[in-house]
Amino acid sequence: MDEILYIRDYYYSLLIVLILAIFISFFSYLQKRNWRWIAEFLFLFFAAYTVFYIGDRSANIGVDTSSYKYAFELYKNSSSFQVKKDAFYDFFTFICSKILDFQGFLKVCSFLYVFSAYFSFKKIFRENFYLPFLIFLISPYFFQFGINVMRNGIAASLFLGGIASLYKGEKKWKVGLWMVSGTLFHLSMVLPLAAFFLVRYLNRTAIIFTAWLFAIVLALLNVNFLSGLVGFFDIFATRFGDYTVNREETNSWGNFLIFGAFPVLFAVFNILRMKYRNTFYSWMTNSYMLIHIPYIILINSQFALRLGYLAEFMMPVLLIFPLMEDSKIQLQYSRLKLSLVILLVFLIKGYKILV
Repeated sequence: MDEILYIRDYYYSLLIVLILAIFISFFSYLQKRNWRWIAEFLFLFFAAYTVFYIGDRSANIGVDTSSYKYAFELYKNSSSFQVKKDAFYDFFTFICSKILDFQGFLKVCSFLYVFSAYFSFKKIFRENFYLPFLIFLISPYFFQFGINVMRNGIAASLFLGGIASLYKGEKKWKVGLWMVSGTLFHLSMVLPLAAFFLVRYLNRTAIIFTAWLFAIVLALLNVNFLSGLVGFFDIFATRFGDYTVNREETNSWGNFLIFGAFPVLFAVFNILRMKYRNTFYSWMTNSYMLIHIPYIILINSQFALRLGYLAEFMMPVLLIFPLMEDSKIQLQYSRLKLSLVILLVFLIKGYKILV
């Protein structure tokens, strides 16, 4: 109950920002210059507010927060460093424990989670960055990965920095630094990293989309062949082993239809039907579907939400890119219309918490 009230208070603030975003989007078509610094100020302020809101939570907010506190206190009272799970994250926790208290540690983690995504969206979308950033904030994953499985959220946001650097054509070592940092923060990011390399060679969108559809059929039939394969990968066994146990009560079909299937169908429609030709976007779409396939097959498992995030952290880019960057779909007053749609989705998704 405390967690629901905690999220509700934030949602009220987010609702106000979503309404202000509509006004800013409307204003952007009247004033070509001034709206940019207004948007910059508002969303920079709200990003900072979000960092402090998440970072200032008590240990009883979030299933895993108490575990993070226990590990932090353990390192704080220890004179030697020991690897528990992920070496990079463990070392990060060890260093922070020597110079910060636990609340300071949570704020640093929140900063990495929120601002890595914030600046990644700015790098890709420039003045339209606030649209994917709002999708990031309203997604069902935002609080899950901000207060529960915090390491996953930070890892994905750092990986997003690598995607932004890739789009900008920056040096390979910069792209690699972001992506490898995310992977070292949480080893599960090996899957997106592998997918990004694989789609350089497996780049037929139609074939990958067919495999994606076949995975849905397998999930509907409750055919879970991955549970027998996980054990072969000892390095992931302890991390992914429990993810493959079917539990009907934890079915994630609702989230999949809205936040998983729609971005794929939208992207594939653009590429195959609209003949949208953009190397970066095709790379993103193919990677997204490839990563999504094991999540779909395991959608009835206990930790399907965590698996889904390995692809769906890229969702804001997948949805907004063909509308705002190198646009083929000519959508008049696109910022305003997208702001209205984002508000509507938020109200549909969050009404149970808001009321």
